Amino acid sequence: MNDQYSPVLDVNKTHLLDLLLLERSCFAQPWTREQYEKFLDHQGFKVLGIFRGQNLTAYLSLVMVGDEAEILNLAVSPQSRRKGLGKKLVSEAIQACSLQGIGQIFLEVRPSNGPALGLYTGLGFRVVGRRKAYYPDNHEDALILGLEITQLPG
Repeated sequence: MNDQYSPVLDVNKTHLLDLLLLERSCFAQPWTREQYEKFLDHQGFKVLGIFRGQNLTAYLSLVMVGDEAEILNLAVSPQSRRKGLGKKLVSEAIQACSLQGIGQIFLEVRPSNGPALGLYTGLGFRVVGRRKAYYPDNHEDALILGLEITQLPG
């Protein structure tokens, strides 16, 4: 990863506008301001981000409940893709979950999203299920991926 990017940092409400702008640049159906405001107040919701200068250039959102976590979104700005930012965010999320005693992480991904599938399977995620017609924009199925976390030494 190029040193012009920040290390992985926690994203909070002070970054809401940046989060919304990045979300809109990456997703056909972005989350709304209201959704993020609600979730950012939730104790189990976490957003990790990487900045380039003052601009949020990549983020990962996840929710942790009990001993499981779900990655909700991973976005990297189009001009910053293929630089290892997504891998860095997912790796950091895995470590954060391990430190919280989380045993499994899940996520949904489009079967047509080859780069994302390569990233996740390269980090040890495996297909554990399928949701039929999950995505409302084109009714594409979603693959459910899961990862068993080996706890980090305490």
